[in-house]
Amino acid sequence: MTFVEEIAKNYSVSTNNFLVKYLVRKTRAAERGSKSRRSLGNLYTLFVLADDYVNDRASRHTDLLARMQSLPFGAKLQNHPLDNRLNDEFSRQFGVTSDLLPVRATLVDGQKARIISEDLLRQDGANPKAVARVVLDVVKTYIELITANQSSVLEEIQAIETPEDLAEFFDEAFSANSDARLFEIASYVLLAEHYRSKMVLIGPSADKLELKPLALFRTGRTNANDGGIDFVLQPLGRFFQVTETLNFRKYFLDFKKVNRYPISFVIKTENNASHVKDFIKKEALRSGYDNFTVANYMKLFEEIITLENLRHFIRFISDLSIERIKIDLSLQFQLEYGLLD
Repeated sequence: MTFVEEIAKNYSVSTNNFLVKYLVRKTRAAERGSKSRRSLGNLYTLFVLADDYVNDRASRHTDLLARMQSLPFGAKLQNHPLDNRLNDEFSRQFGVTSDLLPVRATLVDGQKARIISEDLLRQDGANPKAVARVVLDVVKTYIELITANQSSVLEEIQAIETPEDLAEFFDEAFSANSDARLFEIASYVLLAEHYRSKMVLIGPSADKLELKPLALFRTGRTNANDGGIDFVLQPLGRFFQVTETLNFRKYFLDFKKVNRYPISFVIKTENNASHVKDFIKKEALRSGYDNFTVANYMKLFEEIITLENLRHFIRFISDLSIERIKIDLSLQFQLEYGLLD
């Protein structure tokens, strides 16, 4: 039984209730090592609306968003769940429409406001106040659990002392069931260290070349609207995208996002780069793309970096670099999870 179902049971709310089922799905990231995303936008929307319902009030749209952003890790949240995103997802998952969608539009003092659907709270014959309190307790418990998990990862980073410890941390980040964000953070820090020792000659003309160090920059958080670019390597201007999928459509779409500019891909797969590229090409041809189009897309793969390559880079990390890598891992982790907001 999940912690969500246990809370529902304490309030005598059926686990068949739509909101309980939804909360079970959206809180899977609380499990240590889970690949699920935290989905705080939708959960915090339910939280503030349930809080209003329990306290017999309705709030303006702007006030609800401000309360969501004041919650842990919520500083960067936007208004999409209060508008269509939560309702759209709920509709897809449960096939419901109209009165059973969670977010209802209303007005407060003539201004746009939102309330939770009372019909949804009463669904399956439930006590609406009890269901609202389930929502509140679940979200509070969920935040406690993911906070504990994040503290655990930071403690693991601080405990790194030897190359063996570091390799073990990266192995966990590269494991099949690790969180996508942890994989992006680990791959960024490892690649940044890999490129740090490399230099290039660059300048406006052949007689004005300067030796410049390579530096890898991360463009934003994993869910950021970054146009498909996760890292940028300066001064070469190389783009990097991190992914776990081998679906060729994802790669072709990434190329379109940057007007067919070449991209290097960091892929969470045990296959080597050559196998990955062959697989993508075959899948594209099998799906009906003509040879000319596929050939043009395949030229845009500047480099493919897989787990095989990343593990190879680990072998060349010196003892002197460990402290710097620990600082970078900790910083990137805190930035990613909003711990510095």
